[in-house]
Amino acid sequence: MTAPILRFHDGTLVLENWDRESNPPYFHWDPRSRTWRALAFIYADVLKTFRKKKIHLQDTAQAFNRLDLRMKLSYTLFPHQKEALKSWLKSDCRGTVVLPTGSGKSLVALYAMASLKISTLLVSPTLDLMNQWYARMGDAFGVEIGILGGGYHEIRPLTVTTYDSAYRHMDRYGDRFGFLIFDEIHHLPAPAYSQIPELSLAPYRLGLTATYRRSDAQHLKLTHLVGPVVFEKKIKDLAGEHLSDYEIHRIRIPLTLREKKNYDSFHESYNRYVHEKGIKFYGKKWEDFIKECSYMPDARKALLARKGLRQILFNAEKKIEVLESLLKLHCRDRVIIFTEDNALVYTISRRYLIPALTHQTNTVERKAVLDRFRCGEYRFLVTSKVLNEGVDIPEANVAVILGGSASPTEHLQRLGRILRKKSGKKAILYEIISSGTQETNISYRRRGSDAYR
Repeated sequence: MTAPILRFHDGTLVLENWDRESNPPYFHWDPRSRTWRALAFIYADVLKTFRKKKIHLQDTAQAFNRLDLRMKLSYTLFPHQKEALKSWLKSDCRGTVVLPTGSGKSLVALYAMASLKISTLLVSPTLDLMNQWYARMGDAFGVEIGILGGGYHEIRPLTVTTYDSAYRHMDRYGDRFGFLIFDEIHHLPAPAYSQIPELSLAPYRLGLTATYRRSDAQHLKLTHLVGPVVFEKKIKDLAGEHLSDYEIHRIRIPLTLREKKNYDSFHESYNRYVHEKGIKFYGKKWEDFIKECSYMPDARKALLARKGLRQILFNAEKKIEVLESLLKLHCRDRVIIFTEDNALVYTISRRYLIPALTHQTNTVERKAVLDRFRCGEYRFLVTSKVLNEGVDIPEANVAVILGGSASPTEHLQRLGRILRKKSGKKAILYEIISSGTQETNISYRRRGSDAYR
């Protein structure tokens, strides 16, 4: 009897020479190619089940290699990092480690790579993060690191990429890596990105994040795709010893009479339509509302009213006055100012001659600004969302939030920007909100994290 042959094809497993009467476990008949086929991500389960059933299998699917991988730099792991690595190894090298920003998730990943010694693909959400991992892995192991993304297409046993590039190419390279690492894994449940782990046969998988849970509950997919949460510590657990001590101050400001009048008008117009139609801020009804705005005058009027009231909230005159006072108070600190939109970023940048970072800032300028902030040439930065994640600036010790979403994830990311440990450092976060408006509710909702209790 000829042994069945297992091979990889375009992100799937194909089983050939199956001559038994029963269907092979995990596989489905593909009438187009007249073969038994399954998604690549069940590769480890297929091998385990066939061994258990004592079915000899000729495995030609995997193309990843064992590596002579040794750490070139000596790192000392903190107890929480050792415990995280140990928990992941005990969970068959599958699962997610949840640790606050600045607490050393990257070291856990490097030691996981050193433990497995196998071809590894590290997936990150941005080019900046990809470049950071490229340098970090090269320094740690002293080997050439491959890059897939940002104009590069170099596949090596250790390779870094972005979620976008991995999504485009995983069907080609899903057999080349035995270990997948997903940095900021809360991005993975997106419909397109979730195909990345499905098209890979990597038996070993590690997720890293500070903000695992998503408001849409899509994080529940991750147990199936990568494995369960194997270790978790919160900001409160590590503050003081492994993260900077921190304070959070909430500053309420009143709207001016003119702002209050315009806000009430916009709010009434928007609320009337929303309540009549039963619109929620998520799901199908919200999607239908956005579509209706393109052809229904009343819907468009309500959307414009919403935009108007949000502009008043996030650009309130008193907020700028408070900001000016805080900049004077913290003139010797490193301060990051967060806004909800780019218009206010540029207004603040021009008024106070503060460097601005937005999605429009090119790579060279962005690096120059961050380098000057780190060395102290610049003491203040103003941004909207581009610094929410993926930036290592331990020198920052003050954050001022002028506007943002109701997402606890976004709020934790912004707090994380100032929590990296540094000798003698105490972090302070100021949240400035317009009292007597819906921003009070937005603030309450985004503070739904242990870090704010």
